[in-house]
Amino acid sequence: MEIWAAIDLHLGRVVTLVGGQMEKAITWRDDPRETARRWTREGADGLHIIDLDAVFENGSNLDVIKDIVRRSEVPVQLGGGIRSEALAESRLKMGANRVILGTLAYREPETLSRLLATYGPERIIVAADYKDGLLVTKGWRESEGVRIADAIKHFENAGVGAALVTSVENDGMAHGPDLETLERVCASTTIKILGSGGIRDVRDVQGLLRAGAHGVILGRALYQGTIRLNECRRMMH
Repeated sequence: MEIWAAIDLHLGRVVTLVGGQMEKAITWRDDPRETARRWTREGADGLHIIDLDAVFENGSNLDVIKDIVRRSEVPVQLGGGIRSEALAESRLKMGANRVILGTLAYREPETLSRLLATYGPERIIVAADYKDGLLVTKGWRESEGVRIADAIKHFENAGVGAALVTSVENDGMAHGPDLETLERVCASTTIKILGSGGIRDVRDVQGLLRAGAHGVILGRALYQGTIRLNECRRMMH
């Protein structure tokens, strides 16, 4: 199982959204660059960086992200407001190992196909965020009216190799992940699924592993210390 440490950025600071809502964001004191070094030292397989200002079309954290990507000793997957082919390509050329595509992936299938053909499925990951069982896009504000399992099947047919599945209602809540939906999704696809949203401790990570997840994104639990990367490593072995 891949273990990715989340670094969500807002106004140059590391934050955690609660239920996908910026007004409920928790701001951590850590400097983003030091945060990246810390999670690398502690054993993260990679860094999962989301530019929240780009998500909400309120600017960007590109300078900070460039620094982190340039210095990172582990893979970086980068997302947040990547809603054009040119932006996706610029992030990959900047050095990101993978880009995360949400709205673009679902609404522009031809663009997704071109990016997959050019860069390969190992460098493109689709974000399948959902509320009430339905896929949401545009910074979690718009429902596509499509069940999450059907959205994953759509991406599988398009040649996608990996998808990040996040329960927006659980995200940042520290109430536990939506294992039932995750298990159903994993059982219905050959795509590698990364699970995210609501993870509290090692038992939740074990639950995702049993559900069939290929990887996990750890956010609030890391920052609050209710889970440690070395614990996860020991559990895997």
